[in-house]
Amino acid sequence: MASASEMAAIRQLTHEINKLHYDLDSRITAMEQDLRSNAEDRAELLRLNASISNTVKQAKQLQLDVKERSLAEQRPPSTMMGYEGYSGGRWKHPATQAIEKFIRKSGDPSAMTREELSYISFNHMNYDAFPPEQKVLVSAAADLGGFFAGTDLSDKFVQKLFLVSPLRQYADVQPIGGEKLLIPSEGSTDTNIFWSDEQTGFQASPDPNLGMIEVWARELNGYLKLSKQNLEDSVFDIESFILKRLTRQFAQKEGAAFINGNGVARPEGILTLAATSNFGGMNGVTTQDGTNFTIAPADLVQLMHAGKSAYRATGTWLMSNATIAALRLFSDLQQRPVWTMFGDEFRETLYGRPIVEMPDMPNPTATLTTGSATVIGNQAKFTASQLGVVLFGDFAQGYQIVDRVGLTFQTLKELFAIQNQVAFLARMRVGGKVVLPEAISVLKIHA
Repeated sequence: MASASEMAAIRQLTHEINKLHYDLDSRITAMEQDLRSNAEDRAELLRLNASISNTVKQAKQLQLDVKERSLAEQRPPSTMMGYEGYSGGRWKHPATQAIEKFIRKSGDPSAMTREELSYISFNHMNYDAFPPEQKVLVSAAADLGGFFAGTDLSDKFVQKLFLVSPLRQYADVQPIGGEKLLIPSEGSTDTNIFWSDEQTGFQASPDPNLGMIEVWARELNGYLKLSKQNLEDSVFDIESFILKRLTRQFAQKEGAAFINGNGVARPEGILTLAATSNFGGMNGVTTQDGTNFTIAPADLVQLMHAGKSAYRATGTWLMSNATIAALRLFSDLQQRPVWTMFGDEFRETLYGRPIVEMPDMPNPTATLTTGSATVIGNQAKFTASQLGVVLFGDFAQGYQIVDRVGLTFQTLKELFAIQNQVAFLARMRVGGKVVLPEAISVLKIHA
């Protein structure tokens, strides 16, 4: 509302405008009577016109300021429960001011105005004027000894941990502009050269067998709908929350596909290829113990050396949480842990190479009974055969990820408008495939 001084200023400006209009009309009448008006009269007329224009401009600006201030006071506060002053702001809701005055006046209703009584007296309250967040403050019954009790809303949001297989961080990722990526590759046969003595001529070298690897971009999408009332009335940024949840779901889905995807309308997973004949061309190692389903340190050493030596220097261990827990207790003959820390950082290594947890890899605890996974000496014992419980290799060389369209969001406000809903559509196009099987080694627990 405008203050008394502002209203007085508006009245004064209005009076000056009317007076200037009267003077101008008088001048014009006089000029019409005297057709021989001189330059002084014209100058005075221009001065009056300029003065009227400036005064009108000031009056309009003042009226606009008063109107904006009045509208701002009518708008609901931006913070929770109408208590902007509680978070450090200067503005306080009228209900808050009424309660504070009631307390300062020792509970004397006669010291309160009718408007203030409408906030604190059950007999004077207009319940329809209170939003739901404020109704909880006046829902107590006076005859039962009810009283005002405020509540606080924490700015911390409790969220469950979302596990994602981070293969994207270790594979080769390439953006593409079409539906697939073509990678020229060597075939199963290569050219050759021959030793020759003094009397032997050249021999024909066979042509190398070349091939083309295709990595298709697959689509991952989804959408959800929310009512407009939910978006408007939520006590926190529900739209931002939904977008973050969708982002985590996309990361989880693509990570699972890079490990176990069947290649049909989705990426081809490493373990899907490993399950084919001859481990899909990857280096397959089967544990030495064929009856007790155990993994010994020697099996991991063998897995590490199953591939070519150049991949060993850049290799990384991949395994699930349960496998990590079982193998963490490995030790050598002097009972020194094989699983060691890397320098002063909390970055563990196994035989000098880093370990990465992949939640979507086989998790033995999911198929074992209580107490069936134990460390016996230097062996981790399980009760079932399992393929791909441990992977080792240079995944930047062995696995290719293609990004056609990054994660995008679209808000659909018109499609479901008749249902009073807003839809959030999310999609991305991504693909993945093993392109160099020899760079990856797979461990299988012997059946």
